[in-house]
Amino acid sequence: MKYLYYYIPNYLSLEQIKKLNEVLKNGKPFDKKATTIKTSTAFSSPYASVKHLIPDLEDRAFFINRASFGFNINPFLNDDGFIINIYDEKNNGQYKMHTDGENFDKNYTVKLTLLLNLSEQKYEGGEFSLFAHSNLHVVKEFNETGTLLMFPSYIPHQVSPVTKGQRISGTFFVTGSWWK
Repeated sequence: MKYLYYYIPNYLSLEQIKKLNEVLKNGKPFDKKATTIKTSTAFSSPYASVKHLIPDLEDRAFFINRASFGFNINPFLNDDGFIINIYDEKNNGQYKMHTDGENFDKNYTVKLTLLLNLSEQKYEGGEFSLFAHSNLHVVKEFNETGTLLMFPSYIPHQVSPVTKGQRISGTFFVTGSWWK
């Protein structure tokens, strides 16, 4: 693994973000029980419902993986879930330290977490951090609207409480065969 994370600034325009949010906010409530404190409102939509708005997302993810991580990953499927998380100051929106993964009853696992900053307005707080090499690394690059961020899902990560406004992020889990 070459990097802890990889990001692309200005990956999405504000126009693309508004269209994505319109679709994603109409998804099914995503209420999968978190293993830690999570105070965001979340919805899940099939990847098929948004891929026309971000047609090169899969290509970018494969490029980033090849350049930075080198994992065996699966192609994106139309019914894979694309999740929107809305962190709001009104409910102290945050997500405490956790990792992403699947239950052991699946024939695959989550290998990479792909995040998109879909915030339409400025917010305060809501910093994204990774815990690696015995240190907490604040990923300041992800504070910018339109940024794409990808990192190995097994790295512990968190979102600090939003203190002003609303932070919106899109999440897509890139899967692959079980670790060997």
